[in-house]
Amino acid sequence: MRPNSGKLSGMIAPYYEEPGITIYCADCRDVLPQIWGASLLLTDPPYGISYRSNHNSGWRDPTHVRWARSENFPGIVGDDAPLDPSHLYQAAPLAAIFGGNYCASALGPSRCWLVWDKRVDTAPDNQSDCELIWTNFNAPCRIYRHLWRGIIRAGEENVSISVKLHPHQKPIGLLQWIIRQSGIARGPVLDPYCGSGSTLVAARRLGFEAVGIEIERKYCDIAIDRLRREILPLEPGATPIPVRYPKRTMTSPRDKRRLQ
Repeated sequence: MRPNSGKLSGMIAPYYEEPGITIYCADCRDVLPQIWGASLLLTDPPYGISYRSNHNSGWRDPTHVRWARSENFPGIVGDDAPLDPSHLYQAAPLAAIFGGNYCASALGPSRCWLVWDKRVDTAPDNQSDCELIWTNFNAPCRIYRHLWRGIIRAGEENVSISVKLHPHQKPIGLLQWIIRQSGIARGPVLDPYCGSGSTLVAARRLGFEAVGIEIERKYCDIAIDRLRREILPLEPGATPIPVRYPKRTMTSPRDKRRLQ
């Protein structure tokens, strides 16, 4: 099915649908009132910190022999306003919210905070050693270790074999682990800020239905492409939707010399 837009019977229509997958291209606050039956909300919302990339990310060119540098990502929509999570934790009986430490007073006490150790025994730098995920799971606090420091990434998102798709992209392995920690037996898994679709891919790999909402169309298209290439069967004769990867430019004479 190709992307679409518009409203059906006063409701916002899905941007994309396949068996087990639904993606809306809209503000999640407009869509959430029409979403029913989700078992788990798993999301990484804007934290309200006006984050801007201040580093360049590596990528490998199609010949797999030369390296270049890509430009910084622009800021994400909504990150210039304080995070109000009131529209999130009511959307499903179980919730796991990245950046819960930025709005912990609004979310309330939790027995189970999940900690993502991003440093994994490497030396400290000017980035955070970990990320905190607020949950309402009835479980002890847990730690997940997965190296993720700028372009230094473990697993399938390693930039030597992959491309950075979103400024706040999360490893699929981490998202699968969180879904398992929730203990849900069925979906859908709901991500109201689905970005490039990592939560949706993680859910589908575990056999759960998934619903994603993303306000920026370019990331909706990237998520659709990932799902169609990795998870969903293509219709006969269908062509995957092109990914609108960030434009890449060399940023210094040093970079240019590396390519000569």
